[in-house]
Amino acid sequence: MSLIKDIVVTKNISVDISSSIEFALDIMSKNKQGVIVVLDEDIAVGIITERDILQMMNRSIDFQASIKSILSPNTPIAINIKRSVEYALHILIDNNIRRLIIIDDEDNFIGVVTQDILINHLEDNTFQTNLIISNFITETKDLVCLNQKDNIEEAFKLMNEQNIGSLIAIDDNQNPIGILTERDTVYIVNKKLDLKTSIKDVMSTPIISVCETQEVKKVVDLMKKKSIRRVLILKKDTNKPHSILSVRDIAHNLKGNYGHMLEKKLKNVKNTLNYMGESVFEICQDNGEYIIQWANEKAIKNFGKIIDKNILSLIDEKKWKDIEKRKQCDNIKIKIDDMYFEMICSQHYVNDKESWLIILRDISKFEYAIIDANKESEATRKELGILQGVIDQQKSIVIVSDGFNVISANKSLFKFFNVKDIEEFISTHKNISSMFINHKNFFSSKSESSNWIEDLLKLDIKDRIVSILDLNDFEPKAFTVQANSLSSDDKNYVVTLTDITEIKLESQQYHFHATHDALTGIYNRSYYFEKIANEIEQSKRYDTKFCIVLFDIDHFKKFNDIYGHLKGDEVLIKLSQTIQSHTRASDTFARWGGEEFIILLEKTTIDKAELIAEHFRKMVESMKIEDIEKVTASFGVTQYLKGDDDNSILKRADEALYSAKDAGRNKVVVK
Repeated sequence: MSLIKDIVVTKNISVDISSSIEFALDIMSKNKQGVIVVLDEDIAVGIITERDILQMMNRSIDFQASIKSILSPNTPIAINIKRSVEYALHILIDNNIRRLIIIDDEDNFIGVVTQDILINHLEDNTFQTNLIISNFITETKDLVCLNQKDNIEEAFKLMNEQNIGSLIAIDDNQNPIGILTERDTVYIVNKKLDLKTSIKDVMSTPIISVCETQEVKKVVDLMKKKSIRRVLILKKDTNKPHSILSVRDIAHNLKGNYGHMLEKKLKNVKNTLNYMGESVFEICQDNGEYIIQWANEKAIKNFGKIIDKNILSLIDEKKWKDIEKRKQCDNIKIKIDDMYFEMICSQHYVNDKESWLIILRDISKFEYAIIDANKESEATRKELGILQGVIDQQKSIVIVSDGFNVISANKSLFKFFNVKDIEEFISTHKNISSMFINHKNFFSSKSESSNWIEDLLKLDIKDRIVSILDLNDFEPKAFTVQANSLSSDDKNYVVTLTDITEIKLESQQYHFHATHDALTGIYNRSYYFEKIANEIEQSKRYDTKFCIVLFDIDHFKKFNDIYGHLKGDEVLIKLSQTIQSHTRASDTFARWGGEEFIILLEKTTIDKAELIAEHFRKMVESMKIEDIEKVTASFGVTQYLKGDDDNSILKRADEALYSAKDAGRNKVVVK
């Protein structure tokens, strides 16, 4: 197994915080790692990367200024030099970074490792023999191109706008002939090249390309041999350029394929875990130590800089050894410093390496309440009384259930279901799951014979939402549901239902206002752009057809001038209602602006779209509006063509619309 100490870069990799930006760039050009570490008395306080230099080029930064003036306030992530290469790769991917600071046991700076270095030193069995580039082609970046005659300044601007690390230089025939990367910015700045210089004079050429059927291991070896970080991917059928693949893409996808780690490490829910109120840790065994490899935001807030620390820095060694023997635990009470927690943990293996997921729920408030109560009277009786009092004061509904029957509950349940006590609730409803409304957006029990709690726990946390009819006002209410085992040897669960009705309604109302036109109630231009982008991607992937219809009301200004703006608004509303009532559920009908409207017709050919537009034209012509003699509209119709983007297809529809107006209005024109 490769270790960090064997591959760490230590030479020409750091500068003092008082150094100038120009000096830092000079050192960066020497180390060829694309990064420089900023030190303050041998402690790493920040990093400067090639991407930072690229962004500086558009901000007119004084390169004679102190590097402190541009330093980000975020402290870089550091790990101990004794860690393994595999562990370091996990840290990079889990925290979405490209470089790691390496420190010794006293937190002193040693050096740096990058994704490039880690990929080159992974064990051979990391690269599965059947793993080829096309296995994760969807994860690569789309091509961003610029003509070789364009200058460096234009290239830097485009790279900053697109937030990309490279772009392809093409000739006048659109053929890729070279590549310009953010690494080249260091060379350009150090050489003080004129930004008006053509990119052909500084680009790397020829560009290295590989077929999408190439094995990943061979691509990695090629990148290592050529000392490059990106290659151009060619389609196997056409041998045409398809996308750019970087070392970072390979790192992400290797981690995804390496022993199915994403499933075993719960990667898909880590974003959700960041919003939890509990502290969550991922513990990895590395060189005989149990190291905190990942922690959510709550854990970092509670315990500070804990990534790459031994779990024994938090949990007593005797307690941890007991946990190791159990393999998993539910609601074990532990004390860390002056705080009390309930701990839930589970063990799993990743390629024969032991890993743990730990959740700590802060119960300090309740624990200290119990301790104070025990001082005043009999411990057991007082503890139960206080806990029941705390539960009864909760606005959330709290029950104890085995998934079939409600065993006990707090007063919030009695109030919500308008019953006196648990006996009356059981006689009326038996199980709370029988009250869940069956709706596609909410969880509901499969059947009376099914354990609804076990079914619920199979879902992602974000999907554990139920809807129940409030018997006091007969309005449906939405609740998030949290369920935890009452004890490790019991089949009962403590279930908490928290009312989120107002939050859900606010979210729905916000989404509606953000995507709909205030006057007509149909979709707005922003929503159309979202749909057209998605539809173009679908068409590229599945070769499906779609059309757009752009139309506006003929001589609309006269309605406002003759009848007033209120009457003009009435025309817009009436037309919107008329068209909306005859569009398919899959179509997108939106107000483009003023008297202009647009319709996106999914899975529709141009012939059919022309017939639909003609039908809409006749419907508008036959509308009856009091005091207004007649309303007509002109229509432009076009179909998505290979190579179109949202602007090109809209431009064609707009040209068709103007042709309809030039032809006398109240017509449909196809282009």
